[in-house]
Amino acid sequence: MAEPAGQRQLLAILFTDVVGYTALTERDEAAAVRVRDRHRERVREQVAAHGGEVVDAPGDETLSVFASALAAVDCALALQAALREEAELRLRIGIHLGDVLRRGGEVIGEGVNVAARIRPLAEPGGICVSEPVWQMVRSRSQLRATPRGSVALKNVGAPVAVYALSAAGGAQPRKSRLARRRRIALGFAAGLALLAAVAVPNRVAILAGVALQLPRWIGDPLEQEIGFATTSDGVRIAYATSGAGPPLVLVLGWATHLTEGLGSPLYDQAGALAWHSRDHLVVRFDGRGFGLSDRSVSDFSLDARVRDVEAVVDALGLERFDLAGGSAGTPTVVAYAARHPERVSRLVLACGGAGPGSSARSGARSPSMTPALAEAWISAMRSSWESPITRAMLVEFVAPEANEVERRILLHFFAVAGDGAAYAGSSEAFGKIDVTEEARSLRLPTLVVAGSLDKAIGVDGPRRLASLIPGARFEVIEGASHIEACGNDPRTMRLVSEFLAGPTS
Repeated sequence: MAEPAGQRQLLAILFTDVVGYTALTERDEAAAVRVRDRHRERVREQVAAHGGEVVDAPGDETLSVFASALAAVDCALALQAALREEAELRLRIGIHLGDVLRRGGEVIGEGVNVAARIRPLAEPGGICVSEPVWQMVRSRSQLRATPRGSVALKNVGAPVAVYALSAAGGAQPRKSRLARRRRIALGFAAGLALLAAVAVPNRVAILAGVALQLPRWIGDPLEQEIGFATTSDGVRIAYATSGAGPPLVLVLGWATHLTEGLGSPLYDQAGALAWHSRDHLVVRFDGRGFGLSDRSVSDFSLDARVRDVEAVVDALGLERFDLAGGSAGTPTVVAYAARHPERVSRLVLACGGAGPGSSARSGARSPSMTPALAEAWISAMRSSWESPITRAMLVEFVAPEANEVERRILLHFFAVAGDGAAYAGSSEAFGKIDVTEEARSLRLPTLVVAGSLDKAIGVDGPRRLASLIPGARFEVIEGASHIEACGNDPRTMRLVSEFLAGPTS
């Protein structure tokens, strides 16, 4: 008698995996084994308690099934709550409701694949569910869902609507406190405006000091989650996520700081991060040597910069995403897209060229940086970074149009974002970068943006970069400086949003 082919069932499929497990395995194999075993133990406990069945547990993953979506969601919430105090064991969970084939100890079908592909979209310690699951549990008042948009999943025919799911308790008091702090800060802002109009001793220093402290009194301008990824050469990279929707990965220039940057009026003065977080899961990171990432590094080459991007998108499980680069981050984006074209949907390249090496060959050099000046600048940063004059040189290059208050703010930000060795090493390596050939190989929808008043990079470099990329669109933001055209201008923000809403081919 032939063996039964199996039985089809409508089941809720729950996938879990351990955040950072691969990196932990490379660092400490014994610790990785302990984390894997504890993961399996916790999953089996909660799945059994909620009437489910653990079907498989390969490596750092588990696959479980439930008779109802509600039981699967309750299990996921209980599991994440139980692990809240275990810093080493953070999970991503994905849940889908679908028709599957049960055959012996196997569960087969597209429903399994969908759940597996949804799981990497969850933030560390988070849960993502498909539209069918959300429709089954949405009547539960204690649940809160954040739409992530319709996501194209690998080997799945049609895009799937995805939601980030959590228990609803505890969010409103924070928002209320934040609203009160913002109302208080409005009083400070009014006083600041009055101070700006009145001539008083040390007015510039007072204005700069208040401007730096005001964001701390108000609170962070957007909610972001901080995580860490480890590159293939062992460098720990800090990344932040905000918003929900199709992923948008931002590769910033060199001087970055995920938390202090939000407190700098010049870093995001137009609110671009919050703007793009309305429609996207916005991902950004501190490059090696800066911000919250590892500071003690010496390799700032193009390959190293690409490894930073690879580590972050792999840690978040992003399979396909839009990619944007600003200023010194532009060549990195070009190189990553050339090496991984299957993962990038669209490119946005702002205020940058194919690299200084390319500019030297073509004559499209930064209007404010000659080779001799660059060499002297790197030497000064390496030997006398603590001197205010050295940091003032950096401000003059990045924002020559800044007023005195803005200069003081930038001086503070550059001081906390990195040290002289990082600035010198990054600048020296950047001077050798040339992604001309990589740009010519791209076949992706690409938007290149420049500012007509960009005194740091100019217009020629971005224009030449656009000419190298087949079909690239080139736009000049009239009257925009380097910082503004990189994203700190409402016109740039609208232009980028319209482009990202367009086709991916």
